[in-house]
Amino acid sequence: MRIYKFRTVDTYSLSALSNNKLWFSALDDFNDPFEGAHILDNYLSKDDYALIKAMVDWKPKEEVGAEAYEKMLTEMGIQEDKLTDEELFKSIAVHDLNILVKTIHASKIVCLSLCDEEKDPIKENLMWSHYSNGLRGFCLVFDNESLQEDINNSTQQSMRAIQVKYQDEPNILKLSDFVKSKNVLKMTDKDYLQSITETIATKSSDWAYENEVRILALGETNLHTYSPNTLLEIVIGEKMPEDQKKLVIDTATKANPNIVITHARLIPDSYQLEIS
Repeated sequence: MRIYKFRTVDTYSLSALSNNKLWFSALDDFNDPFEGAHILDNYLSKDDYALIKAMVDWKPKEEVGAEAYEKMLTEMGIQEDKLTDEELFKSIAVHDLNILVKTIHASKIVCLSLCDEEKDPIKENLMWSHYSNGLRGFCLVFDNESLQEDINNSTQQSMRAIQVKYQDEPNILKLSDFVKSKNVLKMTDKDYLQSITETIATKSSDWAYENEVRILALGETNLHTYSPNTLLEIVIGEKMPEDQKKLVIDTATKANPNIVITHARLIPDSYQLEIS
């Protein structure tokens, strides 16, 4: 299966092309202002509290000691020390959930577009307009399976690929589900890390034309390496200046002599594109 990365022509994209690397960005650097948006439902029922109390080895403040108790509250950023047990349980659960959200949202991410039986983003006008400078840029065509294997090796097995879902409302993170998940009380088999990951792989239906897949990587590194043969093809936008075309093609063929070079062109008397 083929997967795409649309690029403009600049020093960074040419350097990455020359060195067989992809740039992974921080979530805050993306152009969608709603990236990572989600709804937190922090309701816990009486039954939830009863389960928590039954399964958690909870010690009262008097037994823990005032100093240790205050230290715990301070570490969690809780200012009020006159909390009921239920209020404290909820504060701890919200604190732990927020830590996981923050950790996963700190992942470095590369955004790609998947070609499948229903959609081929390489022929989408908006992709070339938004990400390749109005057909003046280029598009990298990778083998999807090989690319994921390469990135998995480059990140030392700390990557996760996830296909973006398109919907009209943000995902809901339910505190009750989190507490019962296998990540906390292990009362269900639900992996709440997946639910949190989906908050950065869910976008408004307005973006559905992208057919996006994201590869997430933990750590501080922004550049990750792929094998030269993983890059199957490079598609040159028709409006790219001739001197830039030569530079891009020379760079691509030097990195991978077997790469296929094609062009994205306007079909006369239409709003369609052809690749040839």
